[in-house]
Amino acid sequence: MKRELSILIFVLLSFTQTVYSQNDFPGRGNFHPDSLVEVTVTGTVIIDTTYLNPVYFLDEDGDMVSDYHLNFGPWWYNPDSSAAVRPNDGETVTVTGGMHVSQFQNYDIIIVYEINGEFWREPLEPYWNNFTRHHRRLVDRHMACNTSVPYWNRDSLVTVTLTGTVMVDTTFYINHYYFDIDADQTPDYFLNFGPYWYEPSSGAVKPNDGDIVTVTGGELTRDSLSIIIVYEIDGLIWRDSTNFNANLRRGWLRENMNDSTWFNNPYDPQTRMRFNSGWRMGGHQGGMFDSLYCRILEVYPENMPNLNRQRIFAGFEIGIFDPNGMNNMRSSHCGGRMSFGSSVALQLHYSHKQLENYGINENSICAKYWDDSQDEWIIVDNAVIDYENNTVTFSNTEVSSYVILAENEVTAVNDISSNLDNNFKLFQNYPNPFNPSTTIGFSLPVNDYVKLSIYDLLGREVKVLINKNLTAGNHSIIFDASGLSSGIYFYQLKAGKTNLIKKLNLLK
Repeated sequence: MKRELSILIFVLLSFTQTVYSQNDFPGRGNFHPDSLVEVTVTGTVIIDTTYLNPVYFLDEDGDMVSDYHLNFGPWWYNPDSSAAVRPNDGETVTVTGGMHVSQFQNYDIIIVYEINGEFWREPLEPYWNNFTRHHRRLVDRHMACNTSVPYWNRDSLVTVTLTGTVMVDTTFYINHYYFDIDADQTPDYFLNFGPYWYEPSSGAVKPNDGDIVTVTGGELTRDSLSIIIVYEIDGLIWRDSTNFNANLRRGWLRENMNDSTWFNNPYDPQTRMRFNSGWRMGGHQGGMFDSLYCRILEVYPENMPNLNRQRIFAGFEIGIFDPNGMNNMRSSHCGGRMSFGSSVALQLHYSHKQLENYGINENSICAKYWDDSQDEWIIVDNAVIDYENNTVTFSNTEVSSYVILAENEVTAVNDISSNLDNNFKLFQNYPNPFNPSTTIGFSLPVNDYVKLSIYDLLGREVKVLINKNLTAGNHSIIFDASGLSSGIYFYQLKAGKTNLIKKLNLLK
C-alpha cells in the first residue's frame, strides 16, 4: 500500500504541474500566492541563454552559483504601470517576491513582485475591477486596506471586434489572458473576462494559450496596454454588454430622488445595493454632499482585511465617493463605515463554483461586515439567505466598506444530510498553505465507512482523521498539524471503492 501511494503521489505531483488549470477550476494556473513566502533578496543575476528564452537566476552569496531561480512570468510579460525591466547578466539587483520552496531542485523559486523598488506584478490584485489601469501593487495583499474601489465617471465603453492569438500567463493560479492581433508574438490587449469564477450560461469557455479567436468587447484605451472587457468570444455570449455598460455608468446618488435606487456590480447584477429617499437626512453626522457616486464590486476573498480563521469564499468592497472623487468609506487605517438617514439594502450573490472551490457547506454560510473601530468581523444578524437564487440579503442604516460571505467556524466533524451530490467529492483544504490547522471538507452521496488520512511525501501515514461510518451528506473536520514539520502533505479519502487524494502545504 505504501509503495502504491508513493507512486500515486509522484504521478499527482507531476500531473498537477501541467494540467492543474483544466483539472480543478477553470482559469487556474500554477502558484497560489498564499503558498509563497514573501522575501526580499539582493544578489547578482545569472542568465542561462541555452534555452529558447533566457532563464534567470540569482546568486545571493557571491560564490558564482545560483541560489534562486527568478520567475518573471512569460518571456513576453512586462508591467504596464512601471518602468521596470528584466535585468542583465551580472547585474546586482534587489528582488522582492514570493518564494516557492522546491522539493525537486537545488534552488528555490522566487516569483518576482518588485525589482529594485519598481513594480513588476501583483499576485492578488482584483484586476477585473481596474477600469483606470491594469496592474498595481498592493502594499499589504493580506490586509487589502489599500485596494480601494476605483472611481469611474464615464458614459460607456467603445465596442470593438478583433481577431487574434490568445497568450495566457499561467504564473499564478489565476490565469491572465492577453491578445496578439498583429501576429508579432507580443500582447496588444489585456482580455478582461471578469472574476475568475464567472462562467456564462451560453457554454462559452476561456480560450487556451495559442488559440486564434474573435472577441467582441468594450475597449478601455490606455497609454500602455489597452483592456478589452469581453462580451463575446467566437460568437458566443460571455456577458450582456448592455447590462454591463448600464451598471458601469449608473452610479450617482442624488439628494432629491423620490424612488429607491439600485447600484449593481457591473460583472454580476445580482450583487447590488439599494438606497432609499431620505438617505442624506441626518446621515454621516450631517456632513454628506448632496450627490454621491456609489460602487459595489467583488474582489478576491484573500483581499479582505484580517481574515484570521474566517472561512471566507466571497468578498465585496463598497466605495462611496464625493463629487471630487474622494472615497468617503476610507475614513480609517483600514476601510470605514458610513451612516445614512434611511436604510440601505445589500444583496450579495454567490455561485456553487465558489462554494466548491473553497470547500464550503452552503447550509452554514453567513454574512459578516468589517468593523474598523474594533478591527474584527461582525456577523450580520438580519441576513436572509435564498438558497434557490444563491443570494444573501440584509439592510442597515450603516454601511461598511468590506463585507464577506463565509462559513461559520467548524469545531468538529459536521454531518449534514441535505443538498446531496451524486458523486463523492474531496474539497481542497482551507486555508492552504496553513499553520497549524486547516479544514478539510468532503461529500458522500450515500452512507459509507470512511477513512480520511494524512500522508507525507514518502507515502507514510502520519495521521488518521476519520475512521468510521458516516451518513450521506457534506462533512468537514479540522486537521491540526502542530506536531508536524513544514512541507507538502497529502490527504486521502477512502470510502467504499472510492479513493481520492489532494495535496496540502504546511508552512511554519
